[in-house]
Amino acid sequence: MPRNYYCDFCQCTFPDNKTNRKNHNEGSVHVYNKKLHYDWYKDPVEFLQEQLNKPPCRFYLTQGYCEYGLNCKYSHITLDINNQPIYPPELNQLLQSQQPETPTVAKKIQRYRLPKGWKVKDLPPSLKPPPKGGYEWEVDTGYWG
Repeated sequence: MPRNYYCDFCQCTFPDNKTNRKNHNEGSVHVYNKKLHYDWYKDPVEFLQEQLNKPPCRFYLTQGYCEYGLNCKYSHITLDINNQPIYPPELNQLLQSQQPETPTVAKKIQRYRLPKGWKVKDLPPSLKPPPKGGYEWEVDTGYWG
């Protein structure tokens, strides 16, 4: 029984042999899915520069919509009167999803409390909090190397 090949880009399986794999890897669906995958990890500045270097999409300019979205071989970025780029909504969404979350204002630290009736002195040593000054370590603790 032949083994099946699973393509992570396309999420499909097919009988694994040289011909099938070559046909699949050269197919338009696989090439498209592979491009989508690697575009996700591109630097946003590099991706924007690639989009700006493409010729403008006539359909997007006239209709305001293109069925290919970001995968169109033409650019959907338009320029305003001041020559500033206007990004399409799908590009804005992509750029926002790739940006790391900005640190927010320090939240109130949640303190953990023992259940009622429990006392710190009754806890086993592994659960007791460290002393305020830290532990005093002896200078000659030994060598573990």
